[in-house]
Amino acid sequence: MSSPLPPPILAPLLAPAGSKRAGLPLATATDSTATLNKLALATGGTEKSWYRCIFPFGIVSVVIGVAATCITFTINGPQMDIAKVVSVATLIFGVGLLVAAYVCWRARRERQRQRQRQEPVPLEQGPL
Repeated sequence: MSSPLPPPILAPLLAPAGSKRAGLPLATATDSTATLNKLALATGGTEKSWYRCIFPFGIVSVVIGVAATCITFTINGPQMDIAKVVSVATLIFGVGLLVAAYVCWRARRERQRQRQRQEPVPLEQGPL
């Protein structure tokens, strides 16, 4: 026997649009710079170097794709057609992640080089 009423947890979410929703905060517009600073503080600044995150996933995907491709192409049979497609897709996905990580790394390195060229060189050196 199922009840036509929603569970008590979902009741505030399913309230009519004209009614006030008790207990749910209203969404407010926030400053994007402040939000990005909070994100940088929470993640330790890794949001600007996401290529470091996708690189390990690319390695794992390539290893799984190579292993699965070797296994599925070694075993012949009509049931293995879907497995072959999935294994090759995993391999291609892993290679794509590695290429994306490399392209992002190169672009970031090039931006750093340009920033270093634009910085003025100090004429006086401090005491050695």
